[in-house]
Amino acid sequence: MIIGFLLFVMGVLSLVLILIGANLSYLTWIDKPGTPRGIIIRILMIGGGLVISYMALNPEKDEPDEPTPGQ
Repeated sequence: MIIGFLLFVMGVLSLVLILIGANLSYLTWIDKPGTPRGIIIRILMIGGGLVISYMALNPEKDEPDEPTPGQ
């Protein structure tokens, strides 16, 4: 859950900063292939963070294989 939340926050912060012309120093490698690709990677970071957080907060429920008759 923490990894998903951090991924989401860093993606949003990085996306906002890149739109105003700034950048986080440890994420400069994302923009080396090109700015459009960097923005796509940031959007994927945001989506991935949301998915990881959702899956951590809502674990899969175990369902019985076959319901027993009469119950």
